[in-house]
Amino acid sequence: PRGNGKSGLAAVLALYGLLADGVEGAQVAIVASDERQARIVFNAARRMLELSPELREQVQVFTDRIYVPRTDSSLMPLPAEPAALQGWDPSLVIVDELHVVTEPVWDAMALAAGKRMESLTLAISTPADRLDSVMWRLVEYGRNNPEDRSFVLVEYAAPDGCALDDRAAWKQANPALGDFLHEDAVAATLKTTREAAFRRYRLGQWT
Repeated sequence: PRGNGKSGLAAVLALYGLLADGVEGAQVAIVASDERQARIVFNAARRMLELSPELREQVQVFTDRIYVPRTDSSLMPLPAEPAALQGWDPSLVIVDELHVVTEPVWDAMALAAGKRMESLTLAISTPADRLDSVMWRLVEYGRNNPEDRSFVLVEYAAPDGCALDDRAAWKQANPALGDFLHEDAVAATLKTTREAAFRRYRLGQWT
């Protein structure tokens, strides 16, 4: 659900893929529904570097990428346009807000992987509102194929049919609840939003 630090976690993993994964010439690509959304993760990663003198001295930060001269590695936000996503050789692709990413964009990035011995595509998102979305197709595959070690689904959601005010269900769906996601804020949105929206954005349920 929203508010659990998905984009911050993605930024940490992007920096790990750039600096600590032992990959020479790493290409870490951040893709979202548009370049503005991709820059949310990029800017979080940039700020983490600014706050760490030890990491900052290893990189060169430009407006459109972060570059590591020692390993010739780059981290960059990319526009969600299939033509612009061709020709890359990513070691790590992070797709933010998968629920609004189109099939052509997903296909362009997913099919770019595989040129290296090891590469990873990581998608993060709240649930979509349609069953014809690329996200639902992937969630359905992950639920039905838990034995597939090349595909991992990690899902945080409240139990189906739970009461909207069930705070134990809130906690099951929101690992950040009681930390940086405040319970009173969740309670306030319960009073002001439609049930379907609350279940989707706060309980991680497909509606």
